[in-house]
Amino acid sequence: MDRRDFLKKSLVLGGTAGIAIATGDAEAKEALAGAAGVRRPRCPRKADILIKAGELYDGVNPLPVTSDIAIVADRIVYVGKANPKIESRCKAAKVIDATGYVVCPGFIDPHCHLESLLLKEKTNEPYLRMGVTTVIAGMCGGSQYPLSDYYGKLESQGIGTNTASFTGHNTIRSKVMGQEDRFATKEEIARMQELMRKDLDEGSFGLSSGLYYVPGCFSEQNEVVELCKTIAPVGGIYTTHVRNENKYGIGLYNSIVEALEIGKSAGVQVNISHIKCLGKGVWYQSDKIIDTIEKYQKEGMKVTADQYPYLASGLALASAVTPAWSRDGGLAGLKKRVKDPDTLAKIKAEMVDLIDERGGAETIMITARANEYNGKTLAQAASMLGMDAVDAALKLVCDYNAYSNTFVMNEKDVVNYMTRPWVMSCSDGTFGAHPRAAGTYAELIQKYVVEKGVLPLSAFIRRSTGLVAETYHIKDRGVIREGAFADVTVFRPSEVRANATYTAAKLLSEGFKNVIVNGQVAVEDDKYLGTLSGKVIRRGVDTTI
Repeated sequence: MDRRDFLKKSLVLGGTAGIAIATGDAEAKEALAGAAGVRRPRCPRKADILIKAGELYDGVNPLPVTSDIAIVADRIVYVGKANPKIESRCKAAKVIDATGYVVCPGFIDPHCHLESLLLKEKTNEPYLRMGVTTVIAGMCGGSQYPLSDYYGKLESQGIGTNTASFTGHNTIRSKVMGQEDRFATKEEIARMQELMRKDLDEGSFGLSSGLYYVPGCFSEQNEVVELCKTIAPVGGIYTTHVRNENKYGIGLYNSIVEALEIGKSAGVQVNISHIKCLGKGVWYQSDKIIDTIEKYQKEGMKVTADQYPYLASGLALASAVTPAWSRDGGLAGLKKRVKDPDTLAKIKAEMVDLIDERGGAETIMITARANEYNGKTLAQAASMLGMDAVDAALKLVCDYNAYSNTFVMNEKDVVNYMTRPWVMSCSDGTFGAHPRAAGTYAELIQKYVVEKGVLPLSAFIRRSTGLVAETYHIKDRGVIREGAFADVTVFRPSEVRANATYTAAKLLSEGFKNVIVNGQVAVEDDKYLGTLSGKVIRRGVDTTI
């Protein structure tokens, strides 16, 4: 075709588009992309890491694309369709052949309890070994305070995963008024607001509450609204362990509504922490709760939830089986009250119902801090002690401050929440006492993606990456695209195993070929390399260690 015929045909077909269609010319196609405002990605000549031919789930789009990815320093600089010539075109210091593997953003855990642990075991290996590259701490009302000190320590020592934090309502309430069973005064609320503002200045993501726990359980709704009004102007988020997840107190449903109304009154985004129906008295309420949350969403409110994939919850035994009023003043307050015969009788009478709602003494497992009773059910511990379940529980609480796992959920509710597009994966992890801190993400892949098919792989990845980043406004993470931070996980779903159990909660997950944090390989061939490339992530600001 001569130039005149070429131009004639291209004009008939429509300018540059016609040129591209008429000839298949690569330069014309590139010109077309430029004319459409789309920059054609170019593979760099040199890279630190090249990941080739992986099935890329980018954290946003549901369908994978077989792709090559190039990383320079801590950023992704190239994402393109897999090309067998990529290695010759991009001279990389390290090449990861991801053929037959899933490549996706590193998982972001939106809810964990690793604050103190990260100061002692800075590697956070259990999370890296299940593909997690970022964790968000300070949940259920408890946090390190002030964050300026905490973040400074993390930045000084180094950390294995990126780390962010909320500010705990229980933490700042305790600093202002101890653990007293009473409502806060206006002056005390003002002091809490000031403490909240100081943490916001350090990059706190917002306010977390644990209205089930002492002393948050002693607060009225207005106190939390006023604190949320403090975080609203800077885009802070309210995430909450609701007042009751079971049938007691105001009940599960009303507790969810309370959380939604707090957010509505204060004008803030709301997240329901580890959403669940805890105890047989509230089983099968998930449909009603989902409908209510989605009603608020349709009215324009931003509401999400996070969830772990286990049927047992994990918490201090005292919080599980003793009435909240008996813990006014904390464990020391409880120990004083049990010395009074009349008060003790009242406590024990309420404990009968609380133990029953948790499924009975046979389904409450003692997991930590209780010496020879660790790994035993409350029923077994009671037999060893020659006591009934209530007396045994009080002894384990008062003498040991024992930790427990209680088997209180049913799978219908778990799956019902899990399949909502606004529910994120989380661990709620405290390492060593419950398998979720070492197994959550592997458990989701192994059980709910591969074995049961409850979640398509794309949905699991979405709720574990991009959805979390979007919910918490974490810039350039949770997605694989050019310019994003190089947090990447490489795995084959059929090879993933969650090894942690309720009696061996520290066993690490396996099956993750590579985990990259800020452009540095932390896990290679399922082995942790000792890398400390995590960063402190502040709300609206990324600070490099």
